[in-house]
Amino acid sequence: MHYPPHSFFGSLDRVHREALLSMALLHRLEKGGSENLFSERTVTILLRGILMEAPFAGGPFHTRLRTAGDILESSAVFDPTGGNIAVHGVQSSVLVSISRRGFVAHLGERPRAMAALARSMAQREKLDLFVNVHVRQGNTSVRIARYLCFLADFLGEKAGDGVRISGFSQTDIADAVGTSRASVENFFREQRRAGTVTTAYRVIDIVTPDGLRTQAGNMPIRQH
Repeated sequence: MHYPPHSFFGSLDRVHREALLSMALLHRLEKGGSENLFSERTVTILLRGILMEAPFAGGPFHTRLRTAGDILESSAVFDPTGGNIAVHGVQSSVLVSISRRGFVAHLGERPRAMAALARSMAQREKLDLFVNVHVRQGNTSVRIARYLCFLADFLGEKAGDGVRISGFSQTDIADAVGTSRASVENFFREQRRAGTVTTAYRVIDIVTPDGLRTQAGNMPIRQH
């Protein structure tokens, strides 16, 4: 299993990762499914797939993207009361739950594991800050264009001369940028007419990435 280098599991060496997985329970979340997770007793890590995560009391504008190897609600790992979050499956996902007590003990006994957690949490904070500063700014059309550019940079796959983004629905995009689904529908309608994008079920092909980035304005490229 491949984990992005910015994630906790991607920063962790194989021996420590397997030690944690030996304590874990598997849980599946289907594509498009949503659940509330309560982490008073466990730490949850995304093993496979993509999720959108939001604090239990937060609104759509507070959603955060989480990919394979990420700890969910990582800021609550060392909070003895845990945390509550809502998760939505952008892709079909596999989660692992590890006893909070066992997880904290594992980190305490293994300095390299603690260092990996610190690195991954710092990278997650940078990612969330990047989205808040560079994506969720401007009018509705600009915000949508910027979010698509971000997804293309961060998760996109080469498709001919363009880039393919898989798994995201129009509702997912609306929640991420804090707008209505109707606004996203209107945006895509205009982009299809202009030949900038094509769409299918949970698949967005950006046919002319430079054209979309022009609409996003002065936005830096987000590297992995």
